Amino acid sequence: MSDNYTQLVDHFDNRLRGEESPEMEQRISNDPETAQEWLYVRLAVDAVQHTALYEEVQAVKEAWQAQQTVAMEPAPAKTGSPGGMVRSIYRNVLRVAACILILAGGAAVFKYATTSSSGLYGKYYASYTLNTSRGSGTQDALEDAYNSKDWAAVITMFNASKEKNNKLYFLTGMADLELKRYDDAIDKFQQVIAANVQSGADYFQDEAEYYLAMSWLARNDVNEALPILEKIRANKGHLYNETVSRMSFTDLRIVQYKNHK
Repeated sequence: MSDNYTQLVDHFDNRLRGEESPEMEQRISNDPETAQEWLYVRLAVDAVQHTALYEEVQAVKEAWQAQQTVAMEPAPAKTGSPGGMVRSIYRNVLRVAACILILAGGAAVFKYATTSSSGLYGKYYASYTLNTSRGSGTQDALEDAYNSKDWAAVITMFNASKEKNNKLYFLTGMADLELKRYDDAIDKFQQVIAANVQSGADYFQDEAEYYLAMSWLARNDVNEALPILEKIRANKGHLYNETVSRMSFTDLRIVQYKNHK
């Protein structure tokens, strides 16, 4: 296991403890090799979590601790072995276990070959149902068109509207998404998020974040979608936290790995 990989594992452990390392984050951003190894670390962790290997990992950890204790004892002179050779055995075995889980066997190979960003979008996407109680209580023509799934009419009325709020941007973004106009949908959802940043409000914020991630997946850009989904998964109060928590982040990492190669 390379020193760089070991440092990345340490970085992941530190992040779990709330300790940030701007220097390491900069290395990940600027060095393609470091970024790829960081992806391996995240993929391994997701794989272990996804397959619920907590008992097996605990057994590995205990074995590592036992071997580390043995390694701390003075080694016989004739062996010539340095006392620190067993550093991070637990982490090394964790990496191997994760790789075996993902890549070994015909089923895993098939999964690797068939998992794609657009495929995940098709698996997880669900249309948005308009909650009319969020507005003034009176459905306007655009809302009627949306509820009727007349996506072209929604876009036409949005373009003709002189006053546009987050609700109109979001519903029109959804119409764009339904029509597979992904770039236009991304632009609308980003407008909602930017407006909330400027105003300090959160009107349609959760919806815009979730469907922005879905739009990036549909556009086959998991690198843009994944940070948003991770943010939603980490926020228990997010409207789509439960939905995102049911997603397979192992699948998302596989797609990210394939796109990174």
